[in-house]
Amino acid sequence: MLTYLPADQRRGFTLIELLVVIAIIGVLVGLLLPAVQAAREAARRMACANNLKQLGLAAHQHHDAHEHLPPAIGYYPPAAGAFGPYFFHLLPYVEQDNLYRSALGSVPFPPPDGPTAVYYPGNNKVYSQPVPIFLCPSDPSVGPGGSVTVAPVSFGASCYAFNALVVADNDITTMPFRTNAQGKTRFADIPDGTSNTILQAEKYARCTNSTLPPKFRDGGSAWAYSGAGGFPWQPPPMALPVKVFGPGFCIPALANQGAPDAIGPKSIFQVQPREGNCDPTRAATAHPAGIQVGLVDGSVHTLAPSLSGATWAAAVTRAGGEVLGSDW
Repeated sequence: MLTYLPADQRRGFTLIELLVVIAIIGVLVGLLLPAVQAAREAARRMACANNLKQLGLAAHQHHDAHEHLPPAIGYYPPAAGAFGPYFFHLLPYVEQDNLYRSALGSVPFPPPDGPTAVYYPGNNKVYSQPVPIFLCPSDPSVGPGGSVTVAPVSFGASCYAFNALVVADNDITTMPFRTNAQGKTRFADIPDGTSNTILQAEKYARCTNSTLPPKFRDGGSAWAYSGAGGFPWQPPPMALPVKVFGPGFCIPALANQGAPDAIGPKSIFQVQPREGNCDPTRAATAHPAGIQVGLVDGSVHTLAPSLSGATWAAAVTRAGGEVLGSDW
């Protein structure tokens, strides 16, 4: 015959047993959470690498169509019917042809060249539009809706930047450096090798610090920002005073203006820089494993945080004749 204990005699969990179970769950969560975070970061890094790959293909398509890479900023006098920064010229090649076409309008080029109608990111507020391929999901500095605020205008953010030592026309053997943002670089103009030269890299959408000269304490990367001292006729929000939000790195013009680490070995990329300790003239990555860069040949390469400044400086020049270090 079965017998049953009275309800008040049935055994339940003791307080110690409950604490043990809770402790075990806590340990399991502690073990699983880093794995989950690592998996998420791996997925974000793959998405970021794919963006750079697509941008590299777009640069090649532009080269095929125009027989040169896009300019850092250009062109003026009006040429090819478009004026804007590097990524603006890539829009038709990253499935953003409609956005590019919406930028057609009058631009106040100085007489006798203007005003005239060209494609320009200042028209119809094209500069304010976020473009998914320009955004890295790991970049913590991107604002709401894929934006970055440039005193106080909202621009579409960019988590990538072009290498100004490749796409602009420069002579860094002189002082001050001679530089022309309106370069027309051909692959044949890169004797260092397209597989040894960085064309594009990650860069934070916003960088702030309290140690650099005042002009360089707040900046970042907005894909359509075309403010530059050589083009003071541009209407707001591109007008002077120029802000350090151009989507580029290794820019000799900024070195001429007093940026201490804009070019050379000290211009090496930053890994997970903190807010308040980030140089807006330099490339920067949110990935702890190192920065992802797109080479001129269209491939994507990860550079370790331990990479030397000398190797970086060699990889960002297009005709320096350097040999990349063993840490490449």
